[in-house]
Amino acid sequence: MNWQTRLRPDVEAIYREVYEQGLHYQEITAPFADDPLLKPADGRRPLSIAVEGGAFGDEGKGRIVDELCTRLSLRHGKVLVYRWNGGANAGHTVIVDSIKIALHQLPSGVLTENATVILGKGMVLHPGDLLTEIDQVVRRLGKLYAKLHIDETAVLALDTHRAFEKALTAWESGGKGATGRGISPAYADVLLRHPVRMRDLTAEDWQDRLGKHYDLYESWLRGIGSPLAEVIVPTLEKSDTPLLVGSKRDFLDRLGEQRARLLPYVSDVHDLLVSAWSDVNVPVVFEGAQAVGLDPRFGMYPDVTASDPTFSGILHSTEGVVFPHEIAVRAGAIKATYSSSVGTRKPPTAMDAALAKRIRDDAHEYGATTGRPRDIVHIDIPCLRYYAHVSSMTHLILTHMDICYTDVPVQVCTHYTVDDQPADYRPDQPFLDRVTPRYLNLPSWNGKAVEDKCKISDLPAPALQYIGFLSRALDVQPIFATTGAARDALISWLPALWD
Repeated sequence: MNWQTRLRPDVEAIYREVYEQGLHYQEITAPFADDPLLKPADGRRPLSIAVEGGAFGDEGKGRIVDELCTRLSLRHGKVLVYRWNGGANAGHTVIVDSIKIALHQLPSGVLTENATVILGKGMVLHPGDLLTEIDQVVRRLGKLYAKLHIDETAVLALDTHRAFEKALTAWESGGKGATGRGISPAYADVLLRHPVRMRDLTAEDWQDRLGKHYDLYESWLRGIGSPLAEVIVPTLEKSDTPLLVGSKRDFLDRLGEQRARLLPYVSDVHDLLVSAWSDVNVPVVFEGAQAVGLDPRFGMYPDVTASDPTFSGILHSTEGVVFPHEIAVRAGAIKATYSSSVGTRKPPTAMDAALAKRIRDDAHEYGATTGRPRDIVHIDIPCLRYYAHVSSMTHLILTHMDICYTDVPVQVCTHYTVDDQPADYRPDQPFLDRVTPRYLNLPSWNGKAVEDKCKISDLPAPALQYIGFLSRALDVQPIFATTGAARDALISWLPALWD
């Protein structure tokens, strides 16, 4: 392999091939000849797919998983859905029969008949918020369609963690990007060797175990001048009365009520997972939270999450049952014509404020969990290619194909320079502050005209050219594209599920 080509592809040459010579265009105008789900590359398990965020999160991957699960269940009569990371800091909205449902800890597959859903070891779970989500789904759809399993080794993210995160955020600036859901402290407990897990909550001596946890956090918060009992913490359930962490008795009483309702869902899921993964007739869908651009190793610190949102997180969460390279399709979702993010990071491909606002309003770019307005920037190929590579992505999901305007070209950054010399993407803000992004203006299309289209042939030539260009530049194959907010406004290159 030419390593310099891998790091710095000649994107302008790809542009000439696609837009001037007409190459690669036919490759993306029809479904795959060989379905990668049914006939995967050597060594990969058929009927397996993992979906991650390919940029900075909020790419709309949840509705992809929802539609995948529905079609796999209808065709095969069953599907296993596995969520491998994150917690209540995730947020994705799915529309079912015009009913909008916002999910956080529950994966999208929970809305599918005949689905078995596992909340994996790599997650951190807030019992109260999880029950609120379950109640919301039941209230709006009449029942919980999927069979839900919670890994007993999944870590608890409790009101104590939320109180600590709130106090830490007030104490120093490193926590400013936190969602307030106690995610980082819960994961930190694992590294500090004193986590509380779901099986601690279901144990007979649960009050002793969780009481010691409360005592520890009470001491910590007292040390930074924030009495634990008096801290107000956020909840998913809407209420006019703010929730105080309260005394140890208040804390344990609240958990006791939640424990009673969660007990039927909590178990050792190892054998269930081994059995399903060994049976190649069972479709398996892995759903990640957040995105590779928020990975604590590859993301823009401090705007990172605490879990592993890349496909490598599947190996840890399944305790080695599933290796990522065995999964037939590893698909990363990105927004087709722009990128968005929330935090202190300053991407080098900043967009004109008026265009950014236009996109933000048209695409409803506000956080599902926090409601925060997202920053809108131009497509950054060096950045997106870096994330595709470090996460071992094989396929590309392009969302928001309907966010495009005939009066504005699609502007993409092809490469960086520093002092007129080529430069690679690095997840380091001081370095990125020095780079100069170099752009190409690509032909646009009428986003309104493709809204809610469901066939590849429904896309105009400029949109197909763009898909061909971007997939070549990122060195991954397109597999899905979304054209609107509706659940079925989805285009697929998979012939077996969309024939």
